[in-house]
Amino acid sequence: MIYLKNEKYRPQDANHILVKSRGALSDLDIVIRDVRVASNFLELDISVPSESTLDVIESKLSDIGPLIEEDRIVEKEIDKDESIRSARVLFNNEKYWKTHEVLEGVWKHTSGDERDLLNGIILVAAALVHYQKGEQGICISIMNRALVKLNNAKGKYHDINIDSLKSKIANTVKLLNFSRFTI
Repeated sequence: MIYLKNEKYRPQDANHILVKSRGALSDLDIVIRDVRVASNFLELDISVPSESTLDVIESKLSDIGPLIEEDRIVEKEIDKDESIRSARVLFNNEKYWKTHEVLEGVWKHTSGDERDLLNGIILVAAALVHYQKGEQGICISIMNRALVKLNNAKGKYHDINIDSLKSKIANTVKLLNFSRFTI
């Protein structure tokens, strides 16, 4: 992942940024799979061959925004509590794609109501990934699926207020109000 500072873009601009960044890096052996627009950053999901340097990428993408972070995604097993804490921090920092990935590792090892609850939170993160790509209709559809999965959950789960989360999702769906929220 490459994170650029977001100085002017909105989620509706995600496809434009994707096309522009692919054009800027077209002479390099780099694959840009997706672009997501958060409040303060642009998240570019890219594959970089080892011989490519970050300096070259940074220079070629400077018209879009300055580089603020690079995150090499490597799948690893981590403790459940640590994973959920990490996912919560990622979610609250609008890194919804990575939230989804971290929680999926936990979800695979659960069952019953806990599995549904985690699946519901994963679906919320997935919905917000689509929001960041300017796909509000898909976002709403996935949030509705999340509400179904969260139906039996209540109270707190690892410091996540599930009742509050369900209320925020329901309000988003009902009002089509895509304001940022935390868990």
